[in-house]
Amino acid sequence: MKIWLAIFFSVLSLTSVRADGITFATDWKAQAEHGGFYQALANGYYQAEGLKVTIRPGGPGSDNPRLLAAGALDIAIASNSFQPINMLSAGVDVKVVMASFQKDPQILMLHPDDPADSFDQLQGRPIFISDAAIAAFWPWMKSKFGYKDQQIRKYTYSLAPWLVNKGTVQEGYVSSEPFSARQAGITPKVLLFADAGYPGYSGMVMVNNSYLKDNRQTVTAFVRASIKGWIDYLYGDPAPANKLILHDNPEMTPELLSFAINEIRSRGIAGDKETLGSMSVTRWETFYKEMSNLGAVEKGVNVNNLLVPDLVPGLIHD
Repeated sequence: MKIWLAIFFSVLSLTSVRADGITFATDWKAQAEHGGFYQALANGYYQAEGLKVTIRPGGPGSDNPRLLAAGALDIAIASNSFQPINMLSAGVDVKVVMASFQKDPQILMLHPDDPADSFDQLQGRPIFISDAAIAAFWPWMKSKFGYKDQQIRKYTYSLAPWLVNKGTVQEGYVSSEPFSARQAGITPKVLLFADAGYPGYSGMVMVNNSYLKDNRQTVTAFVRASIKGWIDYLYGDPAPANKLILHDNPEMTPELLSFAINEIRSRGIAGDKETLGSMSVTRWETFYKEMSNLGAVEKGVNVNNLLVPDLVPGLIHD
């Protein structure tokens, strides 16, 4: 709590630059994981709703929660369910209005000849994970699978240490790291957190509530157009969005985009056409209860305060 409050007050001097429309901040460089938003932009779905939307890509130094707390952003992606809960516990008035992904794309990745084929067979193994992961899903993994902190190896967004050490395990996104491993000549075993019961959402749209109060119709229209964009991106022709993604991220390739789209679609990461974008109150409560009992988030938070059930008809249901 103290850390979050310190961050909040340290950035109050930041000011929000608001054009005649919405600047939507993503959580990483342009990629297929943002494809639905780019599709809505490319195909004019935002424009049809009367919105002028600019997508601002993130990167390694992105900190959407801090910038939302300071009022420097109005609408941004939350990478995981921990971020809005931590903001709420720090007194930041934020709402979550849709979820791009029903399943968190987080994975652990093994070498193809590794004898293990499940999470509960990885006790004692060195696991490359990021600093952010240590404060997020790691407590869940320790509790569920018996992992120890001694297994942690720092992941610096290079697969090189994992590639040359066959007994190690690698954190990643199902739509990204396995492709990089294949490019290096290795087809990895992939273990998806969501398939082992991890209850979090991913790719959520967070809104500063002060902005929402004054721009409810705008936010409703943004969500509606974004869901339409995601359905079109995954089940139609993704070429319009991919063209914009490749422009915004010179490091991206058509091959990786195609791989990611297939993984998102085939593994049901985004749900189906009927559930895409939706969230369940019960599921949020389940996630919070489980993570607060593990000490991964503070106790005493009412996660229902994150949700706006009537913002978009049918968006939040059980």
